[in-house]
Amino acid sequence: MEIKRATLENTGNEKGTIVVIDVLRAFTTAAYAFDLGAREIILVSGIDEAYKLRDRFPDALLMGEADGVPVEGFDLGNSPTYLADADLKDRRLIHRSTAGTQGVVRSAQANNILATGLCCMKATAQRLLSIAPNCVTLLQTGLLPGGWGDEDAACADLLEGLLSGAPPSVGPIIDRVRKSKAGRKFIDPSDAVFPASDLDLAVDIDRFGFAMAVTKRDGMLVLQPVYG
Repeated sequence: MEIKRATLENTGNEKGTIVVIDVLRAFTTAAYAFDLGAREIILVSGIDEAYKLRDRFPDALLMGEADGVPVEGFDLGNSPTYLADADLKDRRLIHRSTAGTQGVVRSAQANNILATGLCCMKATAQRLLSIAPNCVTLLQTGLLPGGWGDEDAACADLLEGLLSGAPPSVGPIIDRVRKSKAGRKFIDPSDAVFPASDLDLAVDIDRFGFAMAVTKRDGMLVLQPVYG
C-alpha cells in the first residue's frame, strides 16, 4: 500500500482513498458525538450552507466553529467537552469547521473517504486494511505555514505506522500533540472556547472501536461510524 501525504493547501482531486485528519478538534468532536448516540453528521464547508441544510432538516443540530470560536446561532460548538450534556441519541448533526470539514469537502471526488483523530486510530487502520487500496492519501488538515499542524502530522505518523506494521510508541505521539502550536491553546480548564479537557479527550488514543466513513447521499457528505 502506497501512502501519500497532503494538506489543505496542496490536496488535489484524489479519486482513490483518502483519510482526512483533524485531531484538534473536528473529528475528535465527531467521534465523541457518535459515542453519545448521534446517527449521522452532515459535513459542510460554509456557515450559510449549514443553515440552509437545517431548513431542510429542521430537527438537525448545528455544530461547529469559525476560526475555533463557536458560531452564533449554532446548537453546539466544536468541542468534545461540551457535548457531555447534549442529548444526541439518534440525532442528525450538521458540522462545519475551519479545517476538518473543509478537508472532506475538498476530497469529495475520492472513492473512499475516512475521517479520523487519535481516538479512532486502530479502527481506522483496520478499515483501511480491509479496503486494501493500492494507495491511500493522509490529508493533514491542520498542517499550515508557521509551524501549525504537528498534531495532525503526529496522527498521520501513527496511522502510517499501523498500516505498515511498525507503529511508533504512542507516548511521543501524545507529547507532540500536547506541545503542538494548536495544542498549546488548551491549557486553561476554565477557557470556554479552548478547554484543557478537549486536549485530554483528543489524545485518548483508541478510545473508540469504530472508524468514521463518509458516504455521498443526495449531494451531501454524510459521516457515520463503521464497526468491524
